Order: sequence, then structure tokens, then C-alpha cells
Amino acid sequence: MIRFAIVLIITFFVSLHWGAILYVNSSLLSNFFTPDIISIFFLLGGVGNVILFLLAPKLIERLGKHRLLLSFLILAAVSTLNLAWATTEALVAISFIIYASTIYMIFYCFDIFLEELSTDTKTGEIRGIYIATIHLGLILGLFMLTVLAIADVLKYVYIAATVLLVPPILFTIFSLKTSSPTWHGLHRHHALLPFGLWWRTRSIRRATLARFSLEFFYTFMTIYAPLYLHSVLGFEWNVIGTMFIVMLLPFIFFQWPVGKLADHFIGEKELMIIGFLLMIVSLLFMPYLEAVVIVWTLALLLSRVGASLVEITTDSYFFKHISAYDIRLLSIFRLTRPASIVLGTAVGAISLNIFSFEKIFFVLALVVFFGLKESLLIKDTL
Repeated sequence: MIRFAIVLIITFFVSLHWGAILYVNSSLLSNFFTPDIISIFFLLGGVGNVILFLLAPKLIERLGKHRLLLSFLILAAVSTLNLAWATTEALVAISFIIYASTIYMIFYCFDIFLEELSTDTKTGEIRGIYIATIHLGLILGLFMLTVLAIADVLKYVYIAATVLLVPPILFTIFSLKTSSPTWHGLHRHHALLPFGLWWRTRSIRRATLARFSLEFFYTFMTIYAPLYLHSVLGFEWNVIGTMFIVMLLPFIFFQWPVGKLADHFIGEKELMIIGFLLMIVSLLFMPYLEAVVIVWTLALLLSRVGASLVEITTDSYFFKHISAYDIRLLSIFRLTRPASIVLGTAVGAISLNIFSFEKIFFVLALVVFFGLKESLLIKDTL
């Protein structure tokens, strides 16, 4: 359990770092580029993330999970520091693409360490604590953003975010050593991912597609919601940070009880449907909302209540339909995040060239409706 505690500490600091800059990356880029160009950079970061993800088994075989995690942490720290001080478009673009390509791979490495620690009957409990730690770090990172952001000056936020990666780097160097970079048990299969089997297994396919819809929502809202709130509606960053802190609270309070409810009383299907409906309703109202803090806070909160329901139920439903040996199917499930970044930014860039900014919430609602359709077709577990 000491190793688990170390992984949690590293996760907490990385999540603090992530929460501090997650929602301001697009605004930092807007100081140098137009929204459609920003979308292209997020797209390139997503493509880089997908490539790294597909290469991860070979990278782990060559380097070992310890060295791979350390490499990604150092790349994230250097690119974040560059974003704090960069004054040229080229350096900003290169640094952001490197950062966007590597940040999710850090969490992927955490998953691998947790797999080793989750071989007993406490797998669910361990995952629950891990997810709660991530969201707690995100919320506290947002609080740090509200304190350090001064008008449009984000330099100090990025400097602080860089410093927050120092403890994870040190813990990884001294406390997460592995004996040798041997092939990791998660990646015994060298074959391509089994997309044919995945497509034929309807329950797994529909849970994955529902999760993709959620990840698409996260991508869209992470890039475009802060831009819209700050650049179009004129909210200051300390106000936006406070709104986002309230918005993320459901991920702290709902994950465990909703999972318990789905296990013993209702099942995932009904809760998943409710979650998608809440997301759709909130998105359909957003284009009509004026710059009123309480109204936007409530709309964002409602959307994340729905998202938290979908997140825990898609996770729960998927893992109930695979065994510990279905690691390649799990890899496909994990690919939903980088794939959503690639497609989400592409759709966002096209939408901004066709519609006015507020109309992109309607576009996102259509994608979330696709997730609702998939949730209506799954077979419930209860």
C-alpha cells in the first residue's frame, strides 16, 4: 500500500498542475492565434496523443513504465515552462503540441501502475480513491487559477503549474523504480487492437461509443467554453475559475454513491440516460444565456451533474462486461479520449468557420444526443 500511496501523491500533484491550466490553454493560445488555428493545435496534440498511445506497448517494452512516466513528466514540465515565458508564435505552438500530446499519457502510466496494485478484491475501491484524487486535484488547481490569474496575464499560473510537477518527478525518480524495463503484463499481446471483436460485442461497443460522446463533450467544453466565457461574454479568470470549481463538485460527491446505486438498485442504463439528458438540456440553453454569473454557473453545474453520471456508469458498465484478460478491449476503451480530441477539435474548427461562436453548443448537443442513442440501446445490468 506504500506504493499505492506514492502513486496517489504523484496523481494529486499532476492533477493540481492539470487543473490550474486545463481551462486556460485555449485562452493563452488566443493571445497568439485565432480560434480556428487554436483548434488545429488541439487537433495536432490529439493526433500526437493517439500515436503515443498506440506506441505505448513498445515504449514500455523498451524503456519500462518507470522511465516512460518520468520522460512524460519532464516533457510536460518543460513545455509548461515554455508556455509561461514564450513570446513567439512558433515556441508557443511547439510547446503546446508537446504538452497536449503527453499529458494524458501520464495518466495512462498511472493506470498501468494501478493495474499492478489492483490484483486483489479491492480493485473498485482503489479505482474510486484514484478518480476522487484526480478530481480533488482539478478543483484545487482551479482555485489556484483564481488566485494567480491577473486579468489576461497567465504567466504566473503556468510557472506555478510547472513547479507542481517537480514533486511528481522526484517521487518517480526515487520511489517508483522498477527492476528492469521488461515487457509489462498489460501488453503481452503484440497484435493490433481487436476492433472486429469490439464491434461484434454490442454491449462493449455501445458503452465505448457512449463514453466517446462524453469525452467529445469534455474536449469541446475544455477548449471552447473558457474562450466563449472570457473572450465573448467578458468574464474575468477569477470568476471563471470559481464557476468551474462549483461545476466540478459533482465529480467529487456523485461518483461513489452513483456507482453503488448502479451496482445494487437501478443499473447503469437508467442513470446513463438521465446523465445524457441533463447534458443535452444544459447545452441547448447555453447559446441563449447572457453574461450572468449565477445563471452560467447553474448551467455548467447541470451539465457536469449529467457528465458525472455518464462517466461512472460507462466505466461501471464496460468493466462489468470484460474480464482481467481483455486488456486489448480496455485499450480501445481508453482510446476514446485522444480520439475525441482529434475529432472534437476538427469539428470545432469547421463549426467556427460556419456558425457564430454560440452555435457550437448546438453542435455539441448533437454529439451528446448520439451518446444518448447508444445508452438507450444497451442491455441493463439489473
